[in-house]
Formats: sequence, structure tokens, C-alpha cells
Amino acid sequence: MKIGIQTWGSDGDILPFMALAHGLQAAGHRVTVAYTSVDNKDYAGYAAAGGFAAVRAYDGFPNGLDPVLVDIVRTNDPMKQFVLVMQRYFDPALDAMYAASQALCADNDIVIGHMVCHTLLTAAEKAGCPRVSIALAPLAVSTREIPLFGPSLGGFLNSLTWKLGDYVGRKKMFSRAEVLRQREGLPPLASMQEQLYVSKDLTLIACTPALSPRRGDWGSHIHICGDLHYPPGAHPIPMPPGLQDFIDAGAPPLYMTFGSLTQFQGESFEALMSEAVELAGCRAVIQSGGTVAVSSHVFRCMQAPHAQVFSQCAAIVHHGGAGTSHSALRSGRPSIVVEHAFDQQFWGDELRRVGAAGKVLHRNTVTARQLAQAICTVLQSEPMRRRAAELGMQMQNEDGVTRAIDLIEQRFGR
Repeated sequence: MKIGIQTWGSDGDILPFMALAHGLQAAGHRVTVAYTSVDNKDYAGYAAAGGFAAVRAYDGFPNGLDPVLVDIVRTNDPMKQFVLVMQRYFDPALDAMYAASQALCADNDIVIGHMVCHTLLTAAEKAGCPRVSIALAPLAVSTREIPLFGPSLGGFLNSLTWKLGDYVGRKKMFSRAEVLRQREGLPPLASMQEQLYVSKDLTLIACTPALSPRRGDWGSHIHICGDLHYPPGAHPIPMPPGLQDFIDAGAPPLYMTFGSLTQFQGESFEALMSEAVELAGCRAVIQSGGTVAVSSHVFRCMQAPHAQVFSQCAAIVHHGGAGTSHSALRSGRPSIVVEHAFDQQFWGDELRRVGAAGKVLHRNTVTARQLAQAICTVLQSEPMRRRAAELGMQMQNEDGVTRAIDLIEQRFGR
């Protein structure tokens, strides 16, 4: 098949689709990915490594993520955070993204899209092109079993929380989507959750069932496929020179990263991590914005292949992003989560619920002493280490990319 893929966001939103494109191309399909990076990254290297085509739909964000992150970290309201991001980092790219969506729908048998890419939904409806929706967190798909936010209130009230979130989302986050649909002669969406986040053709939730089980009231078109990631050795990110030597030179270190957020207030992140390591009295690999730097107990680097490195560490300190949460658990190592925004509280809570992390810390209130205490608690917890190892073994038997490809081929053929 000819398959078009469209995604938008930061590394955590783009790399899963690059991994899926890599797998689909290897399975004999012809794949084109259109992406919009909110921090203007170029992912051409991933396309070259996977043999598929990639198009930058839009790269006109002059200052990356920094301007909006200042406002985002001031609020703990996920809805306000998403509204800010959509207004500042989706709406300006809308016309370019819609042009890319139209091109994908015109040139491919099916299209696959990040759940928020409403431009692809509109283009697919106009062209009569089948669309697969991919959600990177189960919070995208409504269910009576849990609420959208807060503790469970029972089936009826749980459903109301989803309906409230849907209504606010349409009014606040996707108003430009309605303008586009009206311009294209399409009716307004009655529900973002039932028409955008979910596709009746096929909906894939890219997370591990070890963290989030399938809900009993979901339709047969909704599947949890496992997270979409590169296997060890296939990821284009190389091992930084000297890192393996540092790991081998002593006790297993921590790995500390705040993902794409590292570029924001990098100096304060560096100070927080460094002081916490000193107080905890351990070794650490700190992923920061600087160049490679080594001391007797700390190795600093800009990036590293998580699949190769995490399993050699004692624990992972991270921001609770979907990709990093899955990588940490797959490695069989416990987590210390410092959430910053969006769905990171959810993933931190899920890791704690399954026994692979401690209490979630928060960016606006965490101190180096609190972080050091959390690190010591996790490193000294045999039950937490054992539980993380058990779940890691379970996840290592999963292959989200292969499962996603199987589901796509079962639904649409080869």
C-alpha cells in the first residue's frame, strides 16, 4: 500500500510515527511522512535511515518552544496548557499542514495521523480516503470506566467528565478546525473524541497494556497496540563517545532527562539535577543542552539512545513524557517523575500505580533536596526494583510497531 502519515509536536509526538514509518516501509509499503516540529527540528536523518520519504510541512516557529513554555509551567491545568500550545503552535501552521494533508490524501491509499491533526481528518473526508487515528495516551478515548480527570465517580459521572472535556476542547482548542471545515463545505464536528481522536476505520492507542489496559466499553475499531519505538540498535541517535566507559567505570548511574523540555530553563534544570545528585551521593548521566562533559561521578551529554543506556542504569529521573515513561519501564528500571505539563502527571501516576515509581514531583515546587530524597527512596526500594523488572520483561515481549502494522494490514490489506 501507499501510506501517508502526518504528525505534529515535539520528539515525543514525532519519533513514534517515524518508528512506525520505518516498520511499514520495511514491511513492503511505500510511506511518506509529513511532520511539523514545534521546535523546528529536522527529522530527515530518520527518513534516510528508514528508507521512507519525509516532508517538513511547516518550520516557521521563530523561537521554538521557549515562549509558550514560560506560560505553560505557570499553570497546572492541562486544558489551559493544551489551549496555549494549540493557539501558538498549531494554528499558525494550519494552512501549511492542511496543504500537506491534502497531498497525502491525494497520493496514498490510506493515511495515518496523530490524533490532534484535524487537518488530516478534514482532508481525508474531502478525498474519501480511509484514516487511521493514533493516540499516544489512552486519555484521548472516552470510557465510562474512568473519568477524564480526578478519582472515579461511577459510570454516569465519569462519562460527564469526558463530555465536558470534549465541549471545552471544541470551543477552546479546535475553533480553527471548525472554520476550516466550514470553508471546505463540511459539517461541524459533533465530538472531537468520537470523530477526531477516534477513527471508525481504525484507532490505535500507542501505549503498553502493562500501564493502561483496554477498556471494556471501547468499540472493536479501537486497539491498544503497544508503544511505537525503535528497537535497540535501530535508533539513529548514536552512543556519545565515552558514555559506555563512564557506565562501566562504577556502580550503575541514574539517567536524568526532561526530554524536549531540557532546552527550557536549561541552567535551572542543570542546577536542580546536579545538586540532587550530590545530595543523593550517586553517579548520574545528565542529559542537558550542553556538550559532552565528564567528572568523576557525572557524565553530561545532549542526547543518548535510551534503549541502549537505560537498562544499564539504576533508575531513571524524567518528566513523565509518554515515550520516556515507556522506555524507562521497558528497561526494567524504576522511575522518579518530575512532571511539567500535559499528560505527564497521568504517566507518573500510572507508573506509581503499577509499583514502578514513587510519588510524582512537580516542576513548580520541586527542590534539589526533595528530588534527592525521592532518588534515595527509589534506589533503596527492593519491591520497586523488582516490580519494574517484572514489567520490563513483559514489555520486552511486546512489539508495538509490528502489532500496529498487523492491525493496519488486517483492516486494509496489503
